[in-house]
Amino acid sequence: MKTFVIIDIGTSSMRGILYDAEGKCLFEDQLKYQPEYRKDGSVVQDAHVFYDHCLNISQKCAQYAAAHQLTIQAISMTSQRSSLIPTRDGEPTDKAIMWQDTRVNSLVKEYAAYNDFFIKRSGSRLNAVYLGAKISWLKQNKPDVYQESDKMLNIPSYLLYQMTGEYSTDTTYGSRTNLMNMRTLDWDPDLLKILDVDVAKLPTLIQPGEVCGKVTHRFAELSGLAAGTPVVSAGGDQQCAALGEGLLRNDTVSINTGTGGYIIKNIDLLPEEFTDYLIYNCSSIPGKYILEIDLLACSSILNWFVDNFYDATDNYDQINHDIAQCYGKNINVTAIPYPKGKSVKTNDTRIRTAFTNIGLSTTKPDMLYALMTSLFMEINDGIDILRSYGPIASVIIGGGLTNSEIMNQMQADAYGLTIHKSPVTESTSIGALISVLVNQGVYQTFEEAYGHVVHGTTAYYKPNRGNEAFQHEFNDRKRELYSGLQGTKAGYYKVSNPVG
Repeated sequence: MKTFVIIDIGTSSMRGILYDAEGKCLFEDQLKYQPEYRKDGSVVQDAHVFYDHCLNISQKCAQYAAAHQLTIQAISMTSQRSSLIPTRDGEPTDKAIMWQDTRVNSLVKEYAAYNDFFIKRSGSRLNAVYLGAKISWLKQNKPDVYQESDKMLNIPSYLLYQMTGEYSTDTTYGSRTNLMNMRTLDWDPDLLKILDVDVAKLPTLIQPGEVCGKVTHRFAELSGLAAGTPVVSAGGDQQCAALGEGLLRNDTVSINTGTGGYIIKNIDLLPEEFTDYLIYNCSSIPGKYILEIDLLACSSILNWFVDNFYDATDNYDQINHDIAQCYGKNINVTAIPYPKGKSVKTNDTRIRTAFTNIGLSTTKPDMLYALMTSLFMEINDGIDILRSYGPIASVIIGGGLTNSEIMNQMQADAYGLTIHKSPVTESTSIGALISVLVNQGVYQTFEEAYGHVVHGTTAYYKPNRGNEAFQHEFNDRKRELYSGLQGTKAGYYKVSNPVG
């Protein structure tokens, strides 16, 4: 039997899954790690941990395959997109700078005048999360490390080199660097010049789903994998997750309600002009692009409310009950859902969550319902932006909030669209599997591969038109509250004490 190893690299763990061509999980292993959070805003990780875990997982997958007379036909890798590992001859020269690291924020402010140019060329304003700003920060603040290093890699590129001896990264990651030109899909000389990054230190750009190399004899001896096994870069985690959830058509939107949220729509051609409202990325499907809107906080909003207003003994059945008892009622509480700032239609990182219209009759469920309604209406504001790029017929949802039936219905009401909840629970790895199956010719199209590897029943939620008027009236109040607080001391998180 032909099988495929999927390596899925997350923020706090790495997973290896051995799948067959029908999407059946034959073996799985997961190893955790914990980035180091420091008071200066740095978030770092010993880069050797990624290699050690990758090798360990590869060994276990190879052992399982050998014990069960299985042939590993190819390996596919997907990963978090924007952590930096400086290396020399493949060996880390410093700790990995993780995507959450905030030391680079000052540099982003310094280059703010170039934002329109970054948008025009790279599809996004200069972003502190992206690799370009991190590399520039490293050159300015750790010049010895920068000079010593011959390559600046993200985590998957570092691991792909260890497996294949080739330096490469696919364009889904390239579109999260602020260094790749979205029109040419190559490193942009002007962007490199602005950030003072040497192109020789960057890996070769390839298409997602492309074989980036083959397992070397050295890695084969260490791991037990067969030398010459092709290794495929499937694309970034969010792109693969959207593919695994079934985002195959251009008239569908994918919404991932994780800790942060992502709203994604496929397009075939890039628009003539880019807007600051959107992030333009390459899709895991070669030749396609995605329009992306990132929410700074999503399920973390619910987690914050639960942690602070519910007892430790309360479970999510109680929370769902509290939300359900408010459903369909005209709740007067107004809320804005910005614990880390607002990113839809504007970049306001100082505004914070607020509630108004709280009276003596207001209850905890009222406040929770208002908070979640405001989040879903904020997502709908993002969907409205995407509507200007073509019709939207349905929404695919994934992530932590989709475990709640009542909140799934609230989303359908807020968006005015039929919602599909995919039966896939491992959408990122399934997306990477689909990518490698098409690359290896097992299936001819992504649609065919999806149809063969995704099993189970899709849940559907249709909008309740009776709740639509309340949703729109609530959204008017949400926008008015934000407008009133925007730019004021009452709405901002940290205000300097006045000088006395």
